[in-house]
Amino acid sequence: MEISEGALVVRKLCSTLVAYFMQFSTSWERCLKHLMYSLCNNEARPYTSLDEAPETEILRHSLSDAKAVAVFWVATTLVEEVGKTDSNSMKQHKFHRQVVPNVDDIVPLISKYINNNATETAHGTVKQEAMKCFQALVSYSHRAFIDDEIVLEPLRNLIKPALMCLLDGDLYETTVELFSDVLANYSKFLHKEDFETLQSLFNSTWAQERYERLINGDFDFDSLQFGMFMIAFGDATVQNLTKNLGTDLQCQQYLSALCGLLGAEGHAIYEDKIYVPALEFWNTLVETMVDDIYSEGGKHPPWFPTAQALVMQAIERCWRKSQFPPANEFSSWDSVDRIGFKDARRDFSDLLQQFFLTTGIPLLQVFIDLIQKSAASKNWAELEASIYCLGGFSDTSSEDPLRDEYLDKVFTPSLLDLFTGPHKEVPRPTMQSFLDLIIGYSEYFKHRTQALPKVLTFVFQATSSPSLAKKASKAITRLCSDCRKILLPELGAFIQQYSSIASNYSLDGSVKESIMEGIASIIQALEKEEQRVAPLEQLLNFIEADVEQSLLLLSSIVPLQGRDQSDTSQMDGGRGAMALELGVTAFKCLAGIAKGIQIPDDGPVDLEKRESRSSTFWTDGEGSRIQQRIYSMMCRMYDALGNRGEIVEEVCDIWRQGFREMEPGPFVMPPNMAAQFFMKANFQTPRLGRVITTACSLISSNKWGDGLGGVLAVLLAWVVSLLHTLGGRFPDSTQRSDTD
Repeated sequence: MEISEGALVVRKLCSTLVAYFMQFSTSWERCLKHLMYSLCNNEARPYTSLDEAPETEILRHSLSDAKAVAVFWVATTLVEEVGKTDSNSMKQHKFHRQVVPNVDDIVPLISKYINNNATETAHGTVKQEAMKCFQALVSYSHRAFIDDEIVLEPLRNLIKPALMCLLDGDLYETTVELFSDVLANYSKFLHKEDFETLQSLFNSTWAQERYERLINGDFDFDSLQFGMFMIAFGDATVQNLTKNLGTDLQCQQYLSALCGLLGAEGHAIYEDKIYVPALEFWNTLVETMVDDIYSEGGKHPPWFPTAQALVMQAIERCWRKSQFPPANEFSSWDSVDRIGFKDARRDFSDLLQQFFLTTGIPLLQVFIDLIQKSAASKNWAELEASIYCLGGFSDTSSEDPLRDEYLDKVFTPSLLDLFTGPHKEVPRPTMQSFLDLIIGYSEYFKHRTQALPKVLTFVFQATSSPSLAKKASKAITRLCSDCRKILLPELGAFIQQYSSIASNYSLDGSVKESIMEGIASIIQALEKEEQRVAPLEQLLNFIEADVEQSLLLLSSIVPLQGRDQSDTSQMDGGRGAMALELGVTAFKCLAGIAKGIQIPDDGPVDLEKRESRSSTFWTDGEGSRIQQRIYSMMCRMYDALGNRGEIVEEVCDIWRQGFREMEPGPFVMPPNMAAQFFMKANFQTPRLGRVITTACSLISSNKWGDGLGGVLAVLLAWVVSLLHTLGGRFPDSTQRSDTD
């Protein structure tokens, strides 16, 4: 240092000294005081001479700023390296106990540079290093407390002068990071007086100026740090802030300020970077309220009304932040910001669901009023956000007997006309949220049938829009399933409606699957098995048309010499790909019917009928032709495209639906038919593991009686032959995770 070596050389030397301490800590326990003593004397003094050395309170005054920086570097590196040590080495070498005297020695030197009265003439660099050293020591003290319950009390004497460093521009960044971390992870380090000092600091003119900058749209790093600092203080004191709301005006003012962070300028995520952390705080506060309710046996404590009023203010700001920007603006954001914005909306929905536990069903009225107001003014962004928020209560409010009365104010003729009218101008996000609302509250229409026709009109219209079709088809499934008995008279109309959809080859296969599932659930509601045959035949006609079209396309493909014939997707100008798509769609639709025709889980169980299992309608009676058609389509399509993994996956799904059934039905086929189908697979079949686990599901369904023994023997022989062919290993194409 005397010959002014560069900082890199000094840092290397500091690291070397720390490495020596880590190896020989017992023989160099007071390494920092020894280093300070040697630097004061401008020569390396023997460790034994420490007995003659003055106290560090005196030594610190003899150190130049440059030498003090070196000592801070050594101290910082020392606690960082000790902090990285694993628990076993820590116990073996007793590092924590040996660090304690060194903390005692470094604290006076840190105090020299972070005490405002003593640092007016000090250079900014040495003050920054002093604060970084203090930060490292505090971070280390947390580890020492966790490991050995060691409290480094001398560090606490520096808290108040360190807090004042927040006002120093050179030290602000390190100081605010330090105390944000302490508040978030080690708040026990602070005394009650320290919290009072912090609260006074937040009431100061300095804090008010920074707060105003932040909420007015200044999201620079130092401004965001201040916001995170505020939130960390709120998290650390949330219990006191809430419970003292009725008696301490400062608590109410601070929570109001945290509420204000939710209303900072700019769109959430894209511009406003403090919104999500602030929202997380309010989620924490609401969870605290819920915990208090349960701990008090359902009673509301005195501070509850004030807290609820503040949360309602927070909700109003979050509702505004959750509104989508104009479509062209939103699409210009990068994908990370778009995903983050939607995640923030879900976080807000979580807050609403938690807050519902403290208010009950009346909370719905807030968003019902907003829906009515925004629908009347055709403010689409507000309408979408209001519908989205109301949809979040579908599960939490499901048991409330008053829910349907509240929903009566939502599914009104005027609102439904807005979505179904001939001159619709509703933007896509609002349409999507309304579909989600219908899906979430589908049971409502079981009790309020007057709204059902217009809602069904809306969802079927929405299937014509590529961006809405999937949600619309899901809504159809839910409405048909929940209202199956009510919709029985309209079964023919549903099948007729599907006929206009079936020929739309641009429609995704999963959309057709969902609609088929919905119609099949209505068919399931028919009382007699004989009544189900005709409508099922009609649905199978649509599927069979796709099967025939797929096979026709495959038969028209002219094989070219040298081309891989197993890859149908590249054949003859894309005809192979179209054939595959039709085949997958056909199988998806069959799976949809298989799901819909199942008895609902919440339906009544006829135990006597279940015991008898006497019906052979679907295997030997009139319904057997339905089974034969289904089996024939599965075989023909599999024989043509069984070399494609998608086909194998879908056909296994169809079989599994039948295995889940507890009653005879069109997809509950005899086990010998299932086994015969599975044994079509060989070692070249893609996703062979899926086929084998599906065959296992046949056995584990355990409902076939004594007749399963022969089938089991045949399947075991098939599996053994596969293993023999494969040499005990599956090919790479079958190494997939197959779960039931």
